[in-house]
Amino acid sequence: MPYILSKKISMSLTSEWGEPFVYNKQSLYKKTEGKMPPVNYDIHEIAAHSLTHAEGSLHVDNDGRSIDQYFQGDYFFGNCLVVKLKGNNYKEKNGVFHWEVSHKELEQEIGNKQVSKILLTTDFYPTNNSGFHDPNYVLTLSLDAASYLVNDKGINLYGTSWKSTDFMPGKMERPIHKKIFEKAVILEMLDLKSVPAGEYFLVAYPLMIEGASESPVTALLFTKAELSSFASLLNK
Repeated sequence: MPYILSKKISMSLTSEWGEPFVYNKQSLYKKTEGKMPPVNYDIHEIAAHSLTHAEGSLHVDNDGRSIDQYFQGDYFFGNCLVVKLKGNNYKEKNGVFHWEVSHKELEQEIGNKQVSKILLTTDFYPTNNSGFHDPNYVLTLSLDAASYLVNDKGINLYGTSWKSTDFMPGKMERPIHKKIFEKAVILEMLDLKSVPAGEYFLVAYPLMIEGASESPVTALLFTKAELSSFASLLNK
């Protein structure tokens, strides 16, 4: 079975960023004896930034690309490296713990591996009531590390277990988002807690919403053994 990197969407999830809800459901039709239409049919409201989601450059740039514009090419599938930093380099300030990942830390983990997608987490982080990476344990890249990924490694997808790609409280700038968006799409709030570090095949298509800066995604990681098994079935 593949690793599923997204939490189940439910009304009990904790919202982020001041969103009034994560998920709401409204019944439009209820299957009732003798009443048409004979179906259950709901309207769904989703606040994507409180869920595992994909972001396009429109998120930080009014002239940027919306999610539907990334469906050309291989942004949402391909060979992927899960980087799971060891130890606890979170530095505390005013009750918030921040690990800013350096170029050197990333380079040590990636080495000469040739992959187009990077998912970043640590082997230690608490979770909130919804099971996501605790928002008070901030994990972001340094600008040098982000530049290394897009310029030296040529990635086209960057993913993180934390809820954002920048940590700039009270500031207008979003430098890490902007650097990553030069070449890549972004996934945030990935559930990587039980995923071992290593190489996988990622499939992470969001909903193709026209003009959206973000969209919820159910991301799947397949091991090489699983891919080989699928290939052998196709060749029978």
